Amino acid sequence: MNTARISLTIINEMEQIRGMKPRFFDRENLEHLPPLTRLLFLGLYCKADKEGCLEDKPRTLKKAFVGYDDVTAGQVNDMLQELHYAGLITRYQADGCNCIQVTDYNKGQSQFTD
Repeated sequence: MNTARISLTIINEMEQIRGMKPRFFDRENLEHLPPLTRLLFLGLYCKADKEGCLEDKPRTLKKAFVGYDDVTAGQVNDMLQELHYAGLITRYQADGCNCIQVTDYNKGQSQFTD
């Protein structure tokens, strides 16, 4: 039995390591957002797959990125909606799943990460 084999599912779920450049926060559409919303956006950027997509699960995202702060999953949902209105993410449904697409993710990979 080969224990070194890793299933494709596990590989697809592995998070990427991303070093963010300081200019990540220079985007004009971030300037009017509250600090926790900007932190959530940074978290989304880090958790997204190689195409910039991830599941839209406010409760899970709350735990992952703002779990130490006194906010509810409903407030995280509101923050996600703010990011959507600011054009930083797109919220959509696909195959019965709520999803998020980080806008201009592939372009941002070269501009904002190492």
